[in-house]
Amino acid sequence: MKSVFEARQTMALTHLLYVSEAIGPMSTEDLETIHSVSSYNNRKALITGVLFYSAGQFVQLLEGDEADVHRLFETISADPRHRDVRVLLDEPIDRRLFGDWDMGLLDLTRHGSADRAKLDELVRLAGRGLCMDDGTPLEMEILSRFCMLLPAG
Repeated sequence: MKSVFEARQTMALTHLLYVSEAIGPMSTEDLETIHSVSSYNNRKALITGVLFYSAGQFVQLLEGDEADVHRLFETISADPRHRDVRVLLDEPIDRRLFGDWDMGLLDLTRHGSADRAKLDELVRLAGRGLCMDDGTPLEMEILSRFCMLLPAG
């Protein structure tokens, strides 16, 4: 049986990856509230994705119909809980990376400092057109490294 997200494959899919700085420290409860509201709203808009939080920074990937993703991103950009919103990737995709998730959440404050330090450095360098040694755009490497820390499921 196809999910609702798979059923709308005829739309022009895009993914948008952005980083931002939290206005203040985010508690577990704050993040759970964001996750709950985002999951509900994303499900209604047929948007999938994942949100990461580390050392006062958010990294989020949104996937879905291009117009819907951009409309949601405008709302997210205006949210007073963060600032310095920077788009790292905004490009068409053939298929979703997180088709089964209306919004995944990973709080890296629960992970080791080595994981956080690597990712924080990548995020700091993002948006400058840099690539890894193998030619992978830095922004996709960030996403890949974050995803390696996601719980299996």
